[in-house]
Amino acid sequence: MATSRLPSHQRMFYSMAAIGAAVIALLCHAATSVYFGRQPSNEDGALLLVIALATGIAYYRFEQLLSTRTMAFMLWRAILTWSQVVMVTLLAFILLPIEHRNLGREILQAWAFLTPVALLPGLALMRLSAQHLYGASQYVRRAIFIMPGFQAQTLAIRLRRSPAMGILVDGYFDDTPRPEPLDSLPYLGNLPQAVEHLKEQKSNVAFISMTLMKTPYAQPIMNQLGDSTSAIYLIPESPALGDFEVSVSNMAGVPLLRLHDTQILGIARGIKRCMDLLFAGLMLLAAGVPMLIIAALVRLSSPGPILFRQTRYGLDGEPIQVMKFRSMYTHQPDPGKIHQATRGDPRITPVGRILRRTSLDELPQLFNVFNGSMSLVGPRPHAAEHNEFYRQQIRGYMLRHTVKPGITGWAQVNGLRGETDTLDKMMKRVEYDRYYIQHWSPWLDIRILFMTLRLVVHDSKAY
Repeated sequence: MATSRLPSHQRMFYSMAAIGAAVIALLCHAATSVYFGRQPSNEDGALLLVIALATGIAYYRFEQLLSTRTMAFMLWRAILTWSQVVMVTLLAFILLPIEHRNLGREILQAWAFLTPVALLPGLALMRLSAQHLYGASQYVRRAIFIMPGFQAQTLAIRLRRSPAMGILVDGYFDDTPRPEPLDSLPYLGNLPQAVEHLKEQKSNVAFISMTLMKTPYAQPIMNQLGDSTSAIYLIPESPALGDFEVSVSNMAGVPLLRLHDTQILGIARGIKRCMDLLFAGLMLLAAGVPMLIIAALVRLSSPGPILFRQTRYGLDGEPIQVMKFRSMYTHQPDPGKIHQATRGDPRITPVGRILRRTSLDELPQLFNVFNGSMSLVGPRPHAAEHNEFYRQQIRGYMLRHTVKPGITGWAQVNGLRGETDTLDKMMKRVEYDRYYIQHWSPWLDIRILFMTLRLVVHDSKAY
């Protein structure tokens, strides 16, 4: 079996990544020599190597250089990357022998200040260079779309609006012209004409929708592509896929189209668990006394228990007991009915109103994190009645339970917090939850935690 190779443009930019990391290491070495007036020691070199590798891995990505995003977005990504590298480097600093930490601290301070000054102009220069390189006529490839569906239309629009990607879209072939314009893409002809077009090798790239495979022209077109020098891309499209996010995966050497899976498996799950224990422990140390005060206020505000326990669904849909400070007067809800808190809800106590607005009622869930039933970050657990209702209304709803539920989540920090009084609101939450599950990283968790701190102060959707 032939081994797969990266496209030439990606190989080039990954080579640039390696060169960039080496350049960063040399610059760090030179800057340290100038700053301290001596050659760096072995311990200094180890720290500088961590800086270079972390920056090279986190910063240099082909997709960032040729992204259709704006330059402002790219610079913001660079700042986020720099902060991530700072955290990795701080970890390396902690591992230094104590006798070398004073010098290491000086290196970190100088590096943390000087890096953004060089990083941001460097990113802008590399992006402009990449755009100029791929905008040159000798690097441009001509492309056609065959039976484009929604995903193909999205790709065509983005390619047309981003000439720096180096692909010029000539138009599309289909049974008949589309009634609506494909972002002004010209209609080149029907499927038999697509075969003739490919015979004449007028295009370098062919983007083919999966819907073509259901037509009698699939075999002639694929045969002709196999006898050409065109690059061939198959776009997975089917009405049955709906809103599933399709991505390419590889398992045991077999290519797969992944519709849903979690990134939090194996080592990643262990990393997330360690982060949960570390940050939850720090939070409990900081919030221990305030939690005792809150417990006393809850007890004095109204008759009833201090903690409210409710059965919700956790990992793999297993029931868990979620704890909160009680924020409502005690009452017996009607079984099987969904009772959401509403703005001005008379069931909420005066103390509970403050707790809910500031999210302090969620603090006991830190103990859920410690016992392993929850994580600091993840999809928010819903009441059992909610799950039974929404799993019948929203396709993919239960996919939220492929990870542990969290005290805070990607949906919540993006404004999807508070009452879900419409199906659309819950569908949006599920969309954000599934994005988090499929794109998890330690940095995303840290970002969500910082965004949550800001929401605690400024959010007006909690009640």
